[in-house]
Amino acid sequence: MNVVIFGYGRMGKLVHKVLDERGIRIWGIAEPDGLKIPAGVTSPGGIKHVGEGDILHADTAICFTSPPESAYGITKAILGKGIDAIVGTTKWYLNPDKSVNQDMIAELDELAKQHDCRFVYAPNFSIGMNVFWQNLKQLAPVLAEHGYDVAVVEEHHSKKADAPSGTANTIGSILLEAYAGKKTALKTDFSTPIQPHEIGISVVRAGDIPGTHRVIFESAVDKFVLEHVVHDREIFAKGAVDTAYWAKEQKPGAYCITDRLK
Repeated sequence: MNVVIFGYGRMGKLVHKVLDERGIRIWGIAEPDGLKIPAGVTSPGGIKHVGEGDILHADTAICFTSPPESAYGITKAILGKGIDAIVGTTKWYLNPDKSVNQDMIAELDELAKQHDCRFVYAPNFSIGMNVFWQNLKQLAPVLAEHGYDVAVVEEHHSKKADAPSGTANTIGSILLEAYAGKKTALKTDFSTPIQPHEIGISVVRAGDIPGTHRVIFESAVDKFVLEHVVHDREIFAKGAVDTAYWAKEQKPGAYCITDRLK
């Protein structure tokens, strides 16, 4: 592959590291804040900034951009040039109720097909988390049927800008499908009691926690806990690069990371 990195924050730097270790050609780095890019960092295509330069020599873009709302325009621009877009930026494709905006995905699917490329979006590129989601989809309806209450706890480093995490929002969406009486999974303010229609998502921000997500099922007589703990956030960068290779084998169009496990 010939890759351009969009966004050179914490994750962009890890993507750069993984690409270097694997000997994958990095055409350029697109980052509007040039101060984030150390002076010694170079690439065959030179350092590029969003909205500037020619990225047509790249065939894949891996995106962890900030702020999240910038990702929509960036993704359209990438696909419009016939370049695969592997997008780890979260939330920009969600509706106000945190469900996926299917109209937006359909628009990007059509754009990718028009320009013979692929768009993959993911709230989390860890294969472990995607297996977690698959198991949760099977487990949650069973426990809901047997009357288990449910709650979500997510933990991340103190510099994380969004809360709850995109991964926690996806967990919440899965639980809402399983629990017919629940209407919202965004009860983060616990100054009032949890209502029957709410699923609580507790948020912890401390130190350098890479990412922990825990779903707690509670009954009067027992507790069931499903947990995923990240030890090194490089797993997300490796997952994004692996997904870029997977995308090359797919037909043009839009994909969610969960499609990779089907």
